Amino acid sequence: MNVHLSRVSNNIKTGPIPVSTSSRQSCPSTCALKDNGCYASNFPMSLHWNAVSTGKRGDTYADFVDEISRLKDNQVWRHNQAGDLAGANDVIDAKALKQLVKANKDKRGFTYTHYPLTKENAKAIKHANKNGFTINMSAESLTQADELAALGIGPVVAIVPPGWNGTTTPAGRRVTVCPAQRIDHMTCAICTLCQKADRQAIVAFEAHGGRRHRVMQIAQLKLEGV
Repeated sequence: MNVHLSRVSNNIKTGPIPVSTSSRQSCPSTCALKDNGCYASNFPMSLHWNAVSTGKRGDTYADFVDEISRLKDNQVWRHNQAGDLAGANDVIDAKALKQLVKANKDKRGFTYTHYPLTKENAKAIKHANKNGFTINMSAESLTQADELAALGIGPVVAIVPPGWNGTTTPAGRRVTVCPAQRIDHMTCAICTLCQKADRQAIVAFEAHGGRRHRVMQIAQLKLEGV
């Protein structure tokens, strides 16, 4: 797996923090957005992602982990603006993840994953969340978000329609729409909500970009009445 680290990101949403991109091969087959709907497949992000995936940009995983270990203490950084955790055949590479967790010591890294929550994957994610590297489990609906949150493994994020004005999941869990989507000039660097592994709220992302209609179809949000 190839990984690229931008030490000062130009991504408007994240703000000027370190941000990584992992090759497409890292994405598990269980991600419903993988082949049709992923925002990272939109231009111009797709150009960068393709370059990383073909090895034209980025480093080996080992070199990437070393770079993370060299970040300053308390640095907020986002792993994978595109791509997912190291792994293969829908199984997280627990050893590789532990290396990243160790490198992240005294830093404030966070990411998202669509890996299936098998016993092994759940154990790896829970270990990371308990040891300072925040992994948000990604849900395609608020109903699924409830299911993931009930596992007690870590924080959860979900998709909602543009302009959604709800406040809770079907099971009554509190939902907070990503502040960067609602507040001008808000960024991940300022907000850091997704970095908080112990938060109770589900963070919701409004479907956006050129593929938002496809994302909403995949999520079947209309069936939930939201």
